[in-house]
Amino acid sequence: MAKRLLEKRSIAPEQAMKILIKNGLEVNENQAKIILDFLRILAKLTVNQYFNKD
Repeated sequence: MAKRLLEKRSIAPEQAMKILIKNGLEVNENQAKIILDFLRILAKLTVNQYFNKD
């Protein structure tokens, strides 16, 4: 399941690096990928939880 959530990327890790560095957080490309993957999973879970309320 997690692999399916991580397939599509609308923000490139390089873009994320620039944004994070601009805001004072120095990360490398691998760390940026991990952060993006985490945020993608979190967003998916949040949306699913919101729409699955009874």
